Amino acid sequence: MKPGPEDLPRFHDLAALLEIESSFLEQCVRHGAVRLEAFAEDRAEFLPAQLARLRRLQRICLGLDIDVFAGGIIVDLLDRMDGLQCDLERLSARDRP
Repeated sequence: MKPGPEDLPRFHDLAALLEIESSFLEQCVRHGAVRLEAFAEDRAEFLPAQLARLRRLQRICLGLDIDVFAGGIIVDLLDRMDGLQCDLERLSARDRP
């Protein structure tokens, strides 16, 4: 869900709670790198997987000094690699006697 101008005070509170810059959080949501589950009644929530993705994205963007869009592509590729690794491990375990 994309934040609107009326959501900015709540958005800043959420960023402070997560200990990240509100502009970074806003960019992540705007570019679709992470999704807010609800943004109403003074509540905005992330699913645990989205929070982990946000933290990973923050580390990559800050560590590599890249923007959120590029970081999102890298995180997507890393997520795919993780999924393929899990599939490979599952198939290897199945083939063992």
